[in-house]
This record gives sequence, C-alpha cells and structure tokens, in this order.
Amino acid sequence: MQPMLLPCAIPPEWDNDPVGRRVQEWMRKTPLRLTIGRMAVVKVLAQAQTPVDAEAVLRGLVEQGNPTSLATVYRILKELEQHALVEREWHHNSLGTRSCYAVKLGPQHKRACCFQCDVCGRRRKVAEPALATQLAAAAEHEGYNTQQELVVVSRCAACSKN
Repeated sequence: MQPMLLPCAIPPEWDNDPVGRRVQEWMRKTPLRLTIGRMAVVKVLAQAQTPVDAEAVLRGLVEQGNPTSLATVYRILKELEQHALVEREWHHNSLGTRSCYAVKLGPQHKRACCFQCDVCGRRRKVAEPALATQLAAAAEHEGYNTQQELVVVSRCAACSKN
C-alpha cells in the first residue's frame, strides 16, 4: 500500500528525476508555494518539445497519474504566467486561435521569433516551431546573434488593404 501524500508534499521519486529536480529548484526561487499541482503542471510543460495548450497539459497530468480538472490547469497556468514562469503564445490555424504554454526554465529557453508590421507595429509570434527554428538558423548562418528576439518586419494584412 502506498503512503498517502499531503497536498503540499513532493513525491520522493521527483528527487531522482532530473526534470523534477530542475523544476523544484526553479519553483523555489519564486514566491509561489511549492505544490504537487504546480510542480506537475510545470513538469508536463518542461517535458513538452513545443508549446502546448491546456488540454494537452491535462492529458499529460492524467498520464502521470495526477488527474485534475481543466479549470485547475487553467488556474495554475495563469498563476505561473503572472510570475513569468510560463510564457503564453497564441497559435493561429484554420480552426481558430488558441493559447499555448511553454515553461521558461532559464537561459536555454528559446527566444521569441515574431512578425512585426512596418506600418502599425502589430506583432505576432511565429506559431510554427519548425519555421521559427529555420528562421533562427538562417539568421545565425548570416552572422546574427539570435540570443535576442528575432523580428521579421513586413506588412500585416490590415495595413496592406489600406
């Protein structure tokens, strides 16, 4: 029989898991209380290869044996975003727009790649990770420092019509 964990107790197996250890170190530097729910959400985000939506976070939690509600996932993501621990991106496709989240675990976090309108200044993050990677690689090949935000200046559809 497994011992029952208190709501704020960290599972002992997380001390042996490199991602779990990194998440614990990172969370302890914030004013947020270290809870199983927050740690589990951050762990799912840290293991994701690309930004994921709240539903994917929920599926990851269920797969890890941490079932919860979608409302709780959104609340935790909002808290983490407010403390600049998680970054929200807007992904646009033919089905509409959705929020996707990525954890920011320090300097290894990739810098943003976005389009900026040369008329109105509107900015939109490049939603396709493969395209953002290719643009960053092309910039590095040309000798540009990609440690800063990569901005592609062009004209948005609204300003093109005017």
